[in-house]
Amino acid sequence: MKRKIGLVGGTFDPIHRGHVLLGVYARQQFDLDEVWFLPAGMPYFKEGKQVSPAADRLAMTARALDGLEWARACDLELRRGGRTYTCETVEELNARYPDYEFSFIFGADCLDQLDHWREPERILAGARILAAGRGSGTDYDVMERKAAALMQRFGGEIRVMPFPALDISSTLIRERVRNGQDVSDLLPGAVAAYVKRQGLYREETPEEEPGPCSLSAVIFDMDGTLLDTERLFIEAWEEADGNVTPELEAALIAIIGVTREQSEQILYERLGADYPYEALRIKVDEAFRLARENGTLPVKDGAEEALRLLWRNGYKIALASSTIRELVIPELKATGLLPCFDAVICGEDAAHGKPAPDIFLKAAECLATAPARCAVIEDSFNGIRAAHAAGTVPFMVPDLVQPDDEIRGLAKAVLPDIRTAARRILEQDS
Repeated sequence: MKRKIGLVGGTFDPIHRGHVLLGVYARQQFDLDEVWFLPAGMPYFKEGKQVSPAADRLAMTARALDGLEWARACDLELRRGGRTYTCETVEELNARYPDYEFSFIFGADCLDQLDHWREPERILAGARILAAGRGSGTDYDVMERKAAALMQRFGGEIRVMPFPALDISSTLIRERVRNGQDVSDLLPGAVAAYVKRQGLYREETPEEEPGPCSLSAVIFDMDGTLLDTERLFIEAWEEADGNVTPELEAALIAIIGVTREQSEQILYERLGADYPYEALRIKVDEAFRLARENGTLPVKDGAEEALRLLWRNGYKIALASSTIRELVIPELKATGLLPCFDAVICGEDAAHGKPAPDIFLKAAECLATAPARCAVIEDSFNGIRAAHAAGTVPFMVPDLVQPDDEIRGLAKAVLPDIRTAARRILEQDS
């Protein structure tokens, strides 16, 4: 039996409680397995109007669905260039997910507008339409007749869905924010925090602009910071080598926080050109693969709590890891941390590895945030050097090596654990 997926599309600038409630009602009334929320790329009817960046609208969508296991944010329309047309979205979804059955969830207005949409017969050939009413004042008999006429003309299936009247719109929210009014009653909590933290929809005057110390994004290192994998790496390498020496231990410590290419070069320089690096690397990669598959990758105490705390308080969140993407994404998925990130930057995304600033500059660029407004949480010397060189605000949470005077001078603070680091960032911006 095919899984039944509901689709709620919109500009989501911002997504509000009414959008989420639409998914709740549709799921309950039509027994849907999941509801996907699709921020629109470039809606043809919005051309010429100012729309918030796609990254912000996707970030708000993800935060609106926090805690709803049956809901997910889908970036399909954002990744497709050009105008956004529903018929193309439906066909792409059916091609990607042949075992799913899709229902597009629209407001009642769609029944009056559908014949003006681009090729509505293509929409109805690939998805059922669920048309939501507007409260007790809705004439559902009229809606049913309109639905029947459209089905006769275009084919497919259109169902009418009772829905309460809501005095809420994205336009209203933007106006209230511009006027300095509270919008917490109209937005999910994490979305309201994001709008405030990122300064969306405000018409700022110079005296209202955020100060130079105001942070709106946090960039995390992965190994040794979020995951206790530095220790796992050293133990796996020493086991693979079978001959633990002070020279080997010092060399393994020296490659913390650098790219794979840099680590290869360092080990050859320290241990000799004939050192069996490639053979040992294969064994270590296999040890990590088994840890991922067995669910035993060690997560640092408080890591998920720290990520969620900052994420729900409106900060943009990125990962900047020297490890290659081929390994980073499976490890984040295996540990359940991937949904916490708005951007993931890996070793191959930066021209030069740490201590060069490239990876943190790339992360700030992907978050559309000035480096000075990005905090960085790192465990390694090279990571702190890179964060400082990038002009970000570095916080060090030591792992295997304690900071020396140089690193203490470069870091904003040296803190005992990642949970404390997240709270310090919140306190600084309170």
